Amino acid sequence: MSSRYLVKKRYKNLSKYRFYKKELSGHDTNMMFMVPEDGLNCMPNMEVMRALRTLEGALQGFDIQKSSVIAQLKVLLRHLQAGQDESLGDASMMADALSLIHKHNGVKTLMSLLMVGSAGLWGHCCGQKSCSRNHSVGRVHATTLDVLRRLATVDMSMGVQLGESDEVLQILFSHMLSPDTYTKAITLVENLLIFRKATLQLNTIPGLDRLIGQLEGEYLANFCSILAITISDLDVYENKTLLYEQSKLRSNIKSLSPLRDINQEFILKIPHFLSRLVDFATKLPYEPRYQGLTMEVDHWMQLIEDSMTEVLRNHQSSLASTTNQNLAELISQSQSQSHDRIESLTTPMLQRVETVYVLGLLLLGKQRREVQAQLATLCLIPRLSDLFDLFIWKCETFQDRVRVPGHLSSCECSPEVALKIQFLRLVHSFCDQSEYRYLMLTPDEYQEVRNIHSSFGPEENANNPPATCTTPPLPVITPRPAISPIPATTPPPATITPPPADHALLIKPPNDNNNAHTSQSNNSPLPGEIKESKGKSKMAGGWLGEGGGGQSTIQDYPAEQMCAGSEGLLLKIVKALKKETTGSTFRFWFSRAIESYLRSANPYADQVFLLKRGLLKHLAGSLLQCDSGPSQKEVLQSTFDLLGELLKFNDEAYAQLDYFIATEMEEKKLFSLVTKNLVDSNMLVRSLVLSHDCFARGSGVTRGGRAGTEFVARSRTLRHVATFHQRLNFLVQLIKTISVDTLTQENVSCLNTSLVILMLAHKHSELPLYLEALRSHVEPHLLTNLRALLRFWQTHYLHNKDKDCNTLQRSSGIAFDFWRETVATLVAENKLSPDCIYHYLSPEDLSLSRTS
Repeated sequence: MSSRYLVKKRYKNLSKYRFYKKELSGHDTNMMFMVPEDGLNCMPNMEVMRALRTLEGALQGFDIQKSSVIAQLKVLLRHLQAGQDESLGDASMMADALSLIHKHNGVKTLMSLLMVGSAGLWGHCCGQKSCSRNHSVGRVHATTLDVLRRLATVDMSMGVQLGESDEVLQILFSHMLSPDTYTKAITLVENLLIFRKATLQLNTIPGLDRLIGQLEGEYLANFCSILAITISDLDVYENKTLLYEQSKLRSNIKSLSPLRDINQEFILKIPHFLSRLVDFATKLPYEPRYQGLTMEVDHWMQLIEDSMTEVLRNHQSSLASTTNQNLAELISQSQSQSHDRIESLTTPMLQRVETVYVLGLLLLGKQRREVQAQLATLCLIPRLSDLFDLFIWKCETFQDRVRVPGHLSSCECSPEVALKIQFLRLVHSFCDQSEYRYLMLTPDEYQEVRNIHSSFGPEENANNPPATCTTPPLPVITPRPAISPIPATTPPPATITPPPADHALLIKPPNDNNNAHTSQSNNSPLPGEIKESKGKSKMAGGWLGEGGGGQSTIQDYPAEQMCAGSEGLLLKIVKALKKETTGSTFRFWFSRAIESYLRSANPYADQVFLLKRGLLKHLAGSLLQCDSGPSQKEVLQSTFDLLGELLKFNDEAYAQLDYFIATEMEEKKLFSLVTKNLVDSNMLVRSLVLSHDCFARGSGVTRGGRAGTEFVARSRTLRHVATFHQRLNFLVQLIKTISVDTLTQENVSCLNTSLVILMLAHKHSELPLYLEALRSHVEPHLLTNLRALLRFWQTHYLHNKDKDCNTLQRSSGIAFDFWRETVATLVAENKLSPDCIYHYLSPEDLSLSRTS
């Protein structure tokens, strides 16, 4: 067949074909199908050339069967997969295929295949509609998507080129409307979005809201892999972990994160999106689970064994009638089906991971308050509590099993690790600064917290209060007539219990095995306290504004939105934490979830509730047994952080900790661990400093009925931050640890802890003492480094950091205005003020400060 005849025959469809290709590339391309058949046989890599020629011819409407098109697409796929495994061929085979595809614009040909439908381009395999070998156009598109995905994988530049093209992405999104190509289109788009530098704006994709609105179950779960990229800000700073680098990038790109906020707002407006997401994330039954198996890996091995037994059973009849000629083909087919079956076993778990991850991302965006409210209405927490019961958390170290090569004997890898981590991250995000955190409790547990709150709630008292936040009233559960809201009027002052002479524990530490619900009436009565006065709670000197606490409106908690059974999700997490080994990585996530629950305007009742469950005893014991090696860094940090939240402003907690480190050796070991790991323990140090100031500087007695100054003087824990020199030593070590060039999201808390020490000094007019001590310290340039850090603090927190600012205020009980005022005072260029760092800088320091 001559090339002239080919040109004449293709003329009818040539303009349409060139239109498709020119729209994508901006120029026309060479026509591979003009090459004669006999010429192809003389060319190197003739398989790839023939495949490209066939695809070109199919686009021109030649009489090429769809099965032939699919076969040639598989030829390209086979060549592109060569070299990834020794059994698949030489890597040069893949390189030659790539070169030819680039040279002959094969990618544009493949995209053109995706752009055309079934109307008149291909006939049936044998001219009959009932032909059993008839391949749908969806099969052609699906195979084309496989080839494009492989191309983007082996050729990063091609992935970048495709990912940056909005037109290409729109074409791929259009293929999500077909069941034949939905999953493959999603997988390819996910890969391309990873290469894309700019965030894809979802509302620019035509009809995407209608598509998402129609997705249910696993189809919606698959789409979550795209949402995870387009609403997450993990890649915003292009792997820039240093806060200074992030700050520079933020100043250069004004619209750095709004696109992600726009995308979140876009999907949240889709009707019933959250409800469908929650349904899939928490659906039951949870698989795989079998009766009588205790190890998580045993459940998965049983699932694989059952699945493989089914595959072998299906092939037994085929093997019986198989001849020697097609035995190899059948074995190959069986291996392929076995691989696909094993891959399908993990798909439901991965889909659940994606949905849980997306729910967590939505709780981190600007609409997090609305998302928290909607998730509460959808009963997310009780459904998560039911799911939690099916997890296997305890590390069964007494059973040996084969490890993956390169993994340590303590490795906890399993198919469910990712789900467990995302589960706990979701709980953390839901509770973070949330008024719905009490949904983590059962109604009975919540009643106990309310009883504790009633005993220590805000009441009128003529005396000055200690330096703590006010306690807002707790909301009520409905419908439960037995639980009544706290009266709006102020009750009479409570009787103050005299401080015990021996500072004995007023809350007896429970045994680890005793985690059952304990009502207020079943325990010895808790002591009274000096109550906060109405209005704004202020520390001496008037530095704590209304942000530290204040009254919150009473709201109802429907019982169906809370956990059911004998234990709520919070206590289930506490119990799981206590069962995990000291080195378990899950301890980090357990601690983060509990810490998020405690992080509120005033968590006193919540602290007492957890003290009764032995949480502080467990944390203290874990730290005394902890190995401070680098592998334990995250676990150590999360334990210190949780301990700090549990202790903050709570004299009962400090009394318990004093009891647990009653010997000099235990006390020395704990604070040696604190000092050696100051970056990890700085949040605990901050809690100690704030609490010491609260108890020692305030007048009257503590909440637990102890005389504040006497309690501080006798506390084994608080005496480590009691003196000026002790606080100065912590301040010096913290400033030495960090600099503007080394600040990250992990160690920026060291700067804030340093600032808390300085704010307390500022409050008590002691700032010149600290600044003078820093100037005369043997460590050089401490003040210069501190001033540079504080100037960066202004840039970091005073621009688009509303959530972080609120977190600082709530966690410290210090109004953010005072944070800002103290920093402004310290960095001011005022040589005459002893409260300014500038006052103490030498000419050498000033020169260094100008260049920093």
